[in-house]
Amino acid sequence: MLDISALDRLQFGDFRKPAEEVMEDCKQVAAKRRRQSTRLEHLGIPEEELLRQQQELFARAREEQAQQEQQQWQMMQMAAQMASHNPGQSSVSAEDDEY
Repeated sequence: MLDISALDRLQFGDFRKPAEEVMEDCKQVAAKRRRQSTRLEHLGIPEEELLRQQQELFARAREEQAQQEQQQWQMMQMAAQMASHNPGQSSVSAEDDEY
């Protein structure tokens, strides 16, 4: 806790009253914050249900990520197959290879 009497000892007694007022304001704000409920408490949803919803969202996100990766892999496989069936139609010309 702040020792306001130190202001007197250091010859800053003129600042004692404003410092006490600020300290009281800080105490009131801190007490008000402690009394206020958190946002989660206002929702009225049990913590277990929130956890279940979170896990469901994570599972859905993992599934979507896996599907995207699968699609990318399939696209690469198709491109590789097309390149192997048409070896003369490479996107890089022979002239580029000379440099």
